[in-house]
Amino acid sequence: MTKIAAAALPALMVAVSACNEESSTLSMDEMPNMAVTAFSLSANTRNPGLDSAYFSIDLERGIIFNADSLRKGTDISKVVAKITYPDVVDRAIITMTGGSVRTGEIDYEKTQTDSIDFTGEVTLTLGIKKFDVEKVYRLKVNVHKEEPDLLAWDEMAFAALPSRLGSPLRQKTVEMKGLAVSLIEENDGTYTLATCDNLYADTWKKHQITLPFKPDTGSLAASGTTLWILDDAGNLYTTTDLETFTPAGEKWLSITGTYLDSAIGIREEEGKRYFAQHPVRDMNQCEIPSDFPVSGTSNFVTLQNKWTSSPVALAACGRKADGKMSDSVWAFDGKEWIILSNGGLPAMEGASLIPYYNYRPSHSGDSMIEYGVWMLLGGRMADGSFNRTIYISYDNGVTWHKGDSKLQLPDVVPSMSGCDNIVAEHPMEGNLSDNWKIARRGNGPRRIGFTTDGDRVLWDCPYIYLIGGQSPDGKLYDTIWRGVLQRLTFMPII
Repeated sequence: MTKIAAAALPALMVAVSACNEESSTLSMDEMPNMAVTAFSLSANTRNPGLDSAYFSIDLERGIIFNADSLRKGTDISKVVAKITYPDVVDRAIITMTGGSVRTGEIDYEKTQTDSIDFTGEVTLTLGIKKFDVEKVYRLKVNVHKEEPDLLAWDEMAFAALPSRLGSPLRQKTVEMKGLAVSLIEENDGTYTLATCDNLYADTWKKHQITLPFKPDTGSLAASGTTLWILDDAGNLYTTTDLETFTPAGEKWLSITGTYLDSAIGIREEEGKRYFAQHPVRDMNQCEIPSDFPVSGTSNFVTLQNKWTSSPVALAACGRKADGKMSDSVWAFDGKEWIILSNGGLPAMEGASLIPYYNYRPSHSGDSMIEYGVWMLLGGRMADGSFNRTIYISYDNGVTWHKGDSKLQLPDVVPSMSGCDNIVAEHPMEGNLSDNWKIARRGNGPRRIGFTTDGDRVLWDCPYIYLIGGQSPDGKLYDTIWRGVLQRLTFMPII
């Protein structure tokens, strides 16, 4: 028998009254069934969501609770509960202590529609008079203290760009070898290379770097262990050590991004523009179509899952060769470019495409399902205004919709175009003081596992970092903003 099971025995074994001459202490095999088989809350039109809460019943430890908390602000001071237990039970007493509205006892056998105040401590005592036995359950109705589906951007959760001198002119930040790597053009014309292994703790290491060419700072791209960049004349360079830059012997108009171990971009030959790749793999380096954006596309992001035979990379919006803005999402599968989505997004340039997570209710409504999603924010639209709407796609960029109001940027985050983004995980810890059992947080794609160590539960929480970007007057923002879907900061459902 485990220590946990042994500790639970007092809640399961109750002595029979000594005044009953025919009675004696019951053995475990003789204990009558006093298991609660169902627990729910009754619907209340003035307090929506009560009846959708799913309650777990831990018979071993005598705890009944809703692992997925009710929405923030739910009133649980006057709630009617539906409790199912065996017919042999003839005594059911609900005891309330420390409540904000009510304390005392309710005889549930007689008044099953009486309201319960769950703001304090609540217990349910089931008894069988014939055997003079009881079993006590602790009843907990959990309510979120914060709005779980809010994409929160704390006005204090930002830092300055890792420049050496302050007030930098230009910057580009990418991910490489598990690091955030930032190339910054300082206000005196020198360059800073900064790396960070923990964006949450702001652990930047920065030093001045001397380059053998004048870089096009915004062209910087990373692929695995390699950085790619163009100089101001379009010559392509590579580096694997962040110190020695080697010319690739090619001249491009722009770098779109990277795919596996190669750079993807656009080159020009005899007045025509072609898709380009270095080193050349399987790409069809054909002439680009007239509706393909040649500049101002979002960052180039890669998707791969069990349904794809090879990775698919996406880029959204941008400016076409004729100068018009694009509202399309283009996809590259290693060989060909195709239009993945046409519409659903406004025509713009300088948007940021973010791989992230969101939640939707399950079909039964008893849990929230986690989905991997794409979010798009920022950008400059055709009329010169800046986009402040966050758009979201649940089907890998095929269809797009305006995100829920809770996902939208607060006023404290400025309008921006061309900002970089990194999603980085931060270790978090919770306490399992009730020894609740561990279960999945949803049936959607999992990017975070969690582990337990005694009463501690440990998991990684993904934060979004928005880095730099241009203001409406064309100046570089010297900031790094940090945001998170608050549900991801909550302890995993247990």
